[in-house]
Amino acid sequence: MKRLLFFFIFLMFTANADFKADEFSLKNGMKVIMIEKKSVPIISLSVWYKCGSKCDMLSKSGAAHFLEHLACENHKREFSNYLEEIGAENNAFTFFNTICFYEIFPKDCLEKVLSFESERMKSLEIEDKVFQNEKKAILEERGMRVDADVQGRYEEIFLSNVFNRQIGGIEVIGWKHEIESIEVEDLQSFYKKWITPNNAILILVGDFEKKSAQKLIEKYFGIISPGDLPKISSLNDKESNKKLIEYRSTENGPSSSITYVLKVPFLSKNNLRKSLALSLALEILGQPTSFTETILKQMSNIISAVNFSYTDSVYQFDILGIIFHANSIDNLDKVEIAWPYLKKKILANCISESDLKKVKKRKLISLAYKKQDVQQIAEYFGWNLMSELSVKEILSLDDTIQSITVKECNDVLKEVFSTSPISVTKTLPKGYDRD
Repeated sequence: MKRLLFFFIFLMFTANADFKADEFSLKNGMKVIMIEKKSVPIISLSVWYKCGSKCDMLSKSGAAHFLEHLACENHKREFSNYLEEIGAENNAFTFFNTICFYEIFPKDCLEKVLSFESERMKSLEIEDKVFQNEKKAILEERGMRVDADVQGRYEEIFLSNVFNRQIGGIEVIGWKHEIESIEVEDLQSFYKKWITPNNAILILVGDFEKKSAQKLIEKYFGIISPGDLPKISSLNDKESNKKLIEYRSTENGPSSSITYVLKVPFLSKNNLRKSLALSLALEILGQPTSFTETILKQMSNIISAVNFSYTDSVYQFDILGIIFHANSIDNLDKVEIAWPYLKKKILANCISESDLKKVKKRKLISLAYKKQDVQQIAEYFGWNLMSELSVKEILSLDDTIQSITVKECNDVLKEVFSTSPISVTKTLPKGYDRD
């Protein structure tokens, strides 16, 4: 399973004009995206379900992630043996808004892989021994990723204090005591509700013939009945208004810092240009430019570094973290003056035309290599589709990025930095006593 970090810099992957994505829907509601790429004789098949930890039952956090484990284990023997035999690769991951299963395999194995993957959607049989083994494995995974990890523990505390449950207030893996309480019946119920064709998008990328591939998809997936999708409760669908000041100790890593967290435009068709402008602006701010050098020079007696961390499409709203690292623990309280200083500089149109041109060029060059990888193409489409962008919007993202102006970058920074932080966290070294 992939480790999905809480904070990560947004990397926009754009499709070339020569990419053509064909889309269609089966009668049962399943959407299909097909992208032919015949440069190498391999195929990436991924099925994205529009559910994740946001669909966990009350007091059963981690159910979506648990189901992902079992859905892999359920078909593991025969399917994994076959994939190993043909030299293929497979994996799965769960996030706040999706569960995804994927395979990368030789082109002549498409029908067999489609057959196996459709079985995962048809039924889920859970043996008690397998269930208990997976629960133990998940608790061990949580122990490594959260309980024994400084960043993992911080993320869990942060999420639970700043977000409500259904917009990301719990780590995807779930609380330990709630994982322990999950029963087979809970996972069967989750599976029946959410793992349905009318809640799925199948993405096929690689060397295949469209007509024959479409027939095979219809053959194996078209016979599966749609489900009656429940509506996610809106009881807690608004973000918390708490402004948390959380002191924590760390055993290692950056030990003296203050993090300000701001709400930013959510990546969606309604906020597309704003999100793209913000990602470009933050990439500029994150580079060793004259702007950051000026900040560090002016504040060198207090801070040693400033970092910007931006999430994209993690929650029903996105967040930006600005981390000021104190040059010593004695200066930590003084670091607070760096926040208004930074805001003043950003609100004064800090993005220049030359900086924007450079970051656009860097982005296109760095992504040209990634466009050769069928799985990265599939994940790019998948994540953007989970953000409810259309295929047309995804295919035109390169042109959209090129059209972003300096004014848009500066305007969105002003919008974001004119708001109050939703969280302020002070990080202290282990054993430090403020009194």
